Amino acid sequence: MTDTISSDDHAPWPEVDRPSYGGFLRRLGGATQTTAMTAAVSLVLLGGVATVTVRSLAPAADPAQVVPASAFAIAEFDLSLPDGQDATLAHLIDRFPGALKKGSGSIRDRLLDQLFASSSQPHVDYRKAIKPWLGDHVAFAGWVDDSGTPQAEVVLESTDDGAARKALRNASPDGGIAFSHGFAVFAPSQQIADAAVRAANKSSLAGSRAFSGDVAALAGSPIATGWVDGPAAVTALAHALSGKAGGLDFLSKSGLEDTATGRITAGLRVRDDGDNSAVQLDVVTRGTKASSRSTSTDRLLHLPSTTFAAAAVADPAGVVRDAANAIKGPLSLFFAGSSESCSTSSDNPVPQCTSTGGGDFPNPLTQLSTQIGIQIPDDLVSLLGSDAVVAYGGLAGGGVPKIGIRSKPADLNEAANVVTKLRTSLDNSGSGIDLAERVDGGDFVVATTDGYAGDLAKSGTLGTVDRFADAMRGMPSSVQFATYVDLGALLPLTTHGTVPQLDHLTALGMWTATVNGDSTTQVRLIVH
Repeated sequence: MTDTISSDDHAPWPEVDRPSYGGFLRRLGGATQTTAMTAAVSLVLLGGVATVTVRSLAPAADPAQVVPASAFAIAEFDLSLPDGQDATLAHLIDRFPGALKKGSGSIRDRLLDQLFASSSQPHVDYRKAIKPWLGDHVAFAGWVDDSGTPQAEVVLESTDDGAARKALRNASPDGGIAFSHGFAVFAPSQQIADAAVRAANKSSLAGSRAFSGDVAALAGSPIATGWVDGPAAVTALAHALSGKAGGLDFLSKSGLEDTATGRITAGLRVRDDGDNSAVQLDVVTRGTKASSRSTSTDRLLHLPSTTFAAAAVADPAGVVRDAANAIKGPLSLFFAGSSESCSTSSDNPVPQCTSTGGGDFPNPLTQLSTQIGIQIPDDLVSLLGSDAVVAYGGLAGGGVPKIGIRSKPADLNEAANVVTKLRTSLDNSGSGIDLAERVDGGDFVVATTDGYAGDLAKSGTLGTVDRFADAMRGMPSSVQFATYVDLGALLPLTTHGTVPQLDHLTALGMWTATVNGDSTTQVRLIVH
């Protein structure tokens, strides 16, 4: 592919100032006695300098250039696998025999070979039909046309438009194909493909400050990027459902109009770090008010160093209330029962709950309350309070799982009363678990064994464990939510060594916090 833009792009290159090379040539060969060899070397050097200069000034290939500014979602893939991610990806896949068929070529070619190997009607041979012209960038986008109708397009960087047209036409004879800015735009029809290019030429997603800022907020160089404009996506969905019976009513009751208020951007990266590799997903939400909920990560850092899994939650009482309201509100679409009535007696402190509202499906809050012996959400609110961390420490003697909660309830006595109800319910079920309690200042601890309750009441050293530090890397001092799983310790308990490939999974970490004013989530998988 040459450094020119085809005539149908209608986008001229910027003028490039020409540097003066006269002094440079004189220094190479003398003012009057330049040899033929020196002249040849000079021309080669000048050609290289000119090429580098033009290439550095040329705009980078960006699929968003051919996506209309009215886009509500886009997923982009950088097949160049920048910053050494090709080697990391190959290293990751090699740890899981059978995940990818052996073959020649780069990891990119091997992955695309396998992807197209299963294609049918017609079958597409990646090496012959796609590889000769496919560039480094691929994207899938949803946008709305002038009538508000949602449309879709596939964007593929093309190094040979003729070969690209032939391959796409053979793959889908009814599809529409257009070319612009070095990309092939593929759509369900020629009319839609042409409309996408015309709309993008007028105003493209690449020119949107909101989109550019959202993508720039992601760290590193993701190999895959996703972006969704929540309000725009809801509007597009509303248009699509407007012609269907009950469509808008369903959308209204779903709660999407109230919850999808911001723009979400996600980026996936892989990297090697010594003997380990990390797969990291970053998600940034902008354009909406960040949550004010936060809890100190000290609750996680000071758990026992032998912790198998743990989760810290800010304002768990508020989270429980919100979840209960959602079940009674937007999520009531999925449940016939919408309210419950619970009562206790002096003989039986365990609440007996019944569903009201009729229907074929019982209210899930009613079912859960009856099964665990406490009233949801009120008793959970009393137990969890303003901060809580839930931990799992493996198995105690007799195979009893060591599970515990350390919380900060508004009233310690109320929290103890909830534990009394849980203890009665467990006794009635014959579980053999005797709940233990501890109080440490304003914190309340409850666990399935007395020993584990004691462990959670102390200050542990989980934060110094290498696996934890690697999985939770970048976690700020306060979070809305954070969870950690020691996969290397937990998986053998469930697989008993029957799935050796899983032995490579070391740890999983996830946290959500407000970073630079934006809601940020990181998910990090460590593979050994």
